[in-house]
Amino acid sequence: MMKGKSAKLMGCCLVLNMLLVGCVASRQSRQEVWQLNSLETISGYTPQVWGQPKVVKAEGKKAIQFDGKEDGLLLGVNPIAGADAFTIEVEFKPAAAYPENVEQRFLHIQDPNNDKRRILIELRLNDKGQWYPDLFMRTENASLTLIDSTRTHPVNKWASIRLAYKDGQLKGYVNGEEELSGEIEYLPISSTAKTSIGTRMDKRSWFNGAIRVVKFSKTVE
Repeated sequence: MMKGKSAKLMGCCLVLNMLLVGCVASRQSRQEVWQLNSLETISGYTPQVWGQPKVVKAEGKKAIQFDGKEDGLLLGVNPIAGADAFTIEVEFKPAAAYPENVEQRFLHIQDPNNDKRRILIELRLNDKGQWYPDLFMRTENASLTLIDSTRTHPVNKWASIRLAYKDGQLKGYVNGEEELSGEIEYLPISSTAKTSIGTRMDKRSWFNGAIRVVKFSKTVE
């Protein structure tokens, strides 16, 4: 009798373990992490390199340094294609580049054949050695800019900036703290879209500083 109960319990545990493993694997498959430690390949993609960005050491890890003049990368992939909720997070270190690089659009997702739908993660610099986030989404029906010049952070320090969208809400976080939010209906950007790093896709609004990691998740925790 005890053997039957033990076998049944072990079977239940095995099924539960398989479900947990499957859940973790599914969650991992919905996340893509780009380690910016090479100019030849990024997460298996070959970037088009503009200018002369450099791979540098950043607190024991590698990062890519952009000069704010002509350095950028273009990857022929849209990591959030097909998602109706997503998170994009960037680990970066902006330089003291005021007033040369006040407006810096350092991550841009868009299909080059459709300028009606795009996502940008940007920053703005002020004359006090500070930066603040500027997040942008556009569709055929609406556009939304999230920006607050009073939510500032020091340049020359590593930080994370995160854009998250779910159920009509676009939110912005810096170092894990929510700073910005607004409402917009997201219309999916096609799988043929591309992603630029270090500059807007049309080669303007250059980023001055280093970027270490970019993470894309087709979910919002």
